[in-house]
Amino acid sequence: MKLRSLQTKFLWGTLLVIGFVMTAVMVVVDHRQRAAIIEEVQRRGEVIARNLAAISYGPLLLYNYTALEQNVARVAGEADVVYALVLDADGRVAAHSSHPERVGAVLEGPAHRRAARAGELLVQETVTSRGEAIYDFALPVQVEARKWGTIRVGLSKQRMEAEIGKTRVELGALTLAVLLLGGLAAALMARRIARPVQRLAEGAVAISRGELAQRIEPTTADEIGRLAAAFNHMAVQLVQQRGALEETNAELQRHVVELVDLKSYTDNILASLTNGIVSVDLDGRVVTLNPAAELLTGFFKGEVAGRYCSEAFAHTPQLSDILMETLASHAPIASVPLTLRRRNGSTVPIELSTAPLKGGEGKDLGVIGVLRDLTLVRQLEHDLRRSDQLAALGTLAAGLAHEIKNPLTSLLTFTRHLERRFDDPHFREKFHNVVPRELERINGIVERLLELARPARMSLALVRLPVLLDRVVELYGNQIEARQIVVVREYARDVPPLQADAEALYRVVVNLVANAVDAMEGGGRLTLRAGWSESRDPLPPRRRPPDRRMKFEVEDTGPGIPPSEGDRIFTPFYTTKEGGTGIGLALAHKIVEEHGGTIAFRGGRAGGTVFTVVLPLIAEVPTGPGPADEAAR
Repeated sequence: MKLRSLQTKFLWGTLLVIGFVMTAVMVVVDHRQRAAIIEEVQRRGEVIARNLAAISYGPLLLYNYTALEQNVARVAGEADVVYALVLDADGRVAAHSSHPERVGAVLEGPAHRRAARAGELLVQETVTSRGEAIYDFALPVQVEARKWGTIRVGLSKQRMEAEIGKTRVELGALTLAVLLLGGLAAALMARRIARPVQRLAEGAVAISRGELAQRIEPTTADEIGRLAAAFNHMAVQLVQQRGALEETNAELQRHVVELVDLKSYTDNILASLTNGIVSVDLDGRVVTLNPAAELLTGFFKGEVAGRYCSEAFAHTPQLSDILMETLASHAPIASVPLTLRRRNGSTVPIELSTAPLKGGEGKDLGVIGVLRDLTLVRQLEHDLRRSDQLAALGTLAAGLAHEIKNPLTSLLTFTRHLERRFDDPHFREKFHNVVPRELERINGIVERLLELARPARMSLALVRLPVLLDRVVELYGNQIEARQIVVVREYARDVPPLQADAEALYRVVVNLVANAVDAMEGGGRLTLRAGWSESRDPLPPRRRPPDRRMKFEVEDTGPGIPPSEGDRIFTPFYTTKEGGTGIGLALAHKIVEEHGGTIAFRGGRAGGTVFTVVLPLIAEVPTGPGPADEAAR
């Protein structure tokens, strides 16, 4: 076989192309696989560290080292976890899964020092004393911008490196197999093509010398034979049509390349999207289903292409309804949450957005729908709610301890001196004055806390908001007059009575007005408003129930609430007033939620604070136990 022959060039060219493509694919796939494996390991380590931090939050605050030891032992039992430990605020070991003897010690070494100083999640690559390569995850535990400790988890890299090595071996074997098979196929094709092509080449050389009368006898009936006949015909017409043919050929080649590139580009985009893409034509038949949509629905494109969307997605009729609604209205529909029932019967939460599909010159082609998988979002929301509940529980415990500590200290002082100074009349008089008062104080705190945790027992009746607001203003009339506070009433004329628990709602207004009056020691303006609530529902009117909600507002011109305190304003035992218990707003929040309403605050136009309460005309009483009920149990 000659090195310059067509057969040899075809063979080597094919092998080079296959080798280049497979090498590129191997490099890209190896890089992505390695990055994905490393990212998965690091994400797993971060999740383990954050889970350990979440369950160790309370024990750290309460210095419960036994619970910390149990937590790190449980985490250390997971696969690939080399060690798990908890450092206290001073960087000393509070719990260690591998070396319990190091509890109370400060770990030495650059990696240990960096982990102890970490202000956010820190991932380090290091080596254990036994020479094992690991990822070390350090996560600080912070409470109100104060660092209470550090969570550390060591994750072994051994299985990760083994998985990367296995991937590379598999890619190398695949590349070798493709090269061998491609080479064999190229050799057979080159041999079959080269011989007739050589004869055609000799005839073409003769024609190129100007011998237009040259004829090439076809020896086969396939494409090569037809090519020979075409050459014969071309020789006759070459002189007259050479210029036109060259121009036409160039134009056609350009369009073909553009179409092929455009189709390849579009296919690659659809295949690489993580959201599912579904398109239907003007008859409502399925046209496109990208790989992500196949994975979500459980159907392959070939199974549903050409079928009506109502038939293809019969398990989830809302999906086809929204697609057909967009087809009929020519208007997009954005972000509709659905539960998609897959082919195997399982369900997955998704978010569907649709839009009309237009062609050239604005011609309608159908509708395209985008399916976004919300599984991870729902999981993250669940994890976030769990973390918020744990944080609220810690704040509640700390607040309760703080409120009860002072009266208990007084009681403890008296009990220590009771036996020694009982005969002292002055001491007995002070004892009879202070002890009952402090006990009553503790009892009051417990009663308010129980009231906050007790299930709702509402007695519904018709309540007029303006009358209720005026009743509270009358209650604080002396303080308002003494502080020279101007009361402004802005009541709408068409305010109907709403169904609510009058006494519970009265307590909400009392708390808001009392806070407003306390905030204006040097005088100011107290504004009370009552009227209809404006709907802010983003759904189209035909999909939104009629909004029948009332609102009232209490606005003061005091110093206002700092934005940094906004997240904690309704937290039990949180207060900015000296001597306050911090239960009033938390109880108001609970009462409003029990009515199916909402309470929020914002800054006023002239300074101060505006509290807004939105309530339904008919109380939407919760049917199941709420957070307060769960806390009470």
